[in-house]
Amino acid sequence: MAIQYRLLQNRIKGSKNYGKYYAHTVRRGTVPLEDIEERIAAKCTATPADVRLVIRALYDEVKFIMQMGHTVDLRELGKLSIAIKSVCVDRPEDFDPKKHITGYQCKYNPQSRRYHTKHDDKSGHCLYRNILDGCVPMEIK
Repeated sequence: MAIQYRLLQNRIKGSKNYGKYYAHTVRRGTVPLEDIEERIAAKCTATPADVRLVIRALYDEVKFIMQMGHTVDLRELGKLSIAIKSVCVDRPEDFDPKKHITGYQCKYNPQSRRYHTKHDDKSGHCLYRNILDGCVPMEIK
């Protein structure tokens, strides 16, 4: 699948890459859940309403399981978990959850596996993400 991009120039003064060009993803819009339901229904015997029912049940279960402190592993889709955002304190006894917890984040980690490459600057390992299979770049002028 073609991932469209256009070249943009970095205009952030003081950046080490100021004036250089980089690829910026061109998003082609948003696909609503109803369209996804129709597409899935066209590939099986379920109706769009059946698909929506299962998606809603999945949402409810994922939310419950994450709020119980577990990571949800959706195999090919990846893993979801909740993380707490907080400010730092000097000593544990100074920490007040009502004052220092500033919010929550939903963490998403696509399914991946490590592979070795001699081109990697760090440890010689990279992550391969299955959800990115088939991506090819296509420049938009």
